[in-house]
Amino acid sequence: MNNEDAKLILQAYRPEEEDVGDPFFSDALEQARRDPDLGRWLAEQRAFDDRMRQALQAIFPPPGLRDAIRLTRKVTVFPKKTARPVWQRPGLLALAATIGALLAATILLLPHAGRETLQPMTVAGFAKQVLDLKEHGEISLGKMSNNPAEIRAWLAERGAPSDFELPPGLRSVPGIGCQSFDLGGIKVSLVCFMLGKDQLVHLFVVDKAGLKDESPEIRPALHTENGLAWATWNPGGKSYVLIGVNVSEETLRRLL
Repeated sequence: MNNEDAKLILQAYRPEEEDVGDPFFSDALEQARRDPDLGRWLAEQRAFDDRMRQALQAIFPPPGLRDAIRLTRKVTVFPKKTARPVWQRPGLLALAATIGALLAATILLLPHAGRETLQPMTVAGFAKQVLDLKEHGEISLGKMSNNPAEIRAWLAERGAPSDFELPPGLRSVPGIGCQSFDLGGIKVSLVCFMLGKDQLVHLFVVDKAGLKDESPEIRPALHTENGLAWATWNPGGKSYVLIGVNVSEETLRRLL
């Protein structure tokens, strides 16, 4: 296991909850104890999580918030030009400040949220966005599990694709977890698989109904660039991208 794999697993570790003593995290934790760089990264992650928890706990609704909400449900006519606009009232300004603080905290907690755009996504754009997630180290797992039914249920609960077909070579490979992303307003599913020591593959799936174009690429097409191998294919109503971590193009070909 290298540090990239360990980070992927440790992002889901909760040191003060039921994860303590869970053998799933033991190898990654042991590597963090042995490797100073990984140990510092883990300490910084825990410190960041604590700061965010304290910041969110410190947000309290301002006095008069209920009255401010009620005001927004009424239409008031101001016949005089000198009347103060409704948006300048103190109660509504406090409400706006609270909403702004909550949105700022949400953006910090969801690194991929900033990728949302109003532009329709193409098949090629979908592949580029998930490759960017890998390149910038923004792949994380929201659910740790090797149970396919649990993974599909978790994705379905979040509105992400869950009825996809796995490539033949992955149907007997244990998964390690999953995540849902919102890219350009489109729900994308991610399922991660462990092939062997230091070898992972990330399978991204999107419903083609959310894309603005169609691709004739039904059979998998393999690509390699800067040492990174990935495959794309678009059968039925889905579009797929499979990215390898320390995996060759030949290994991906056998999975497909």
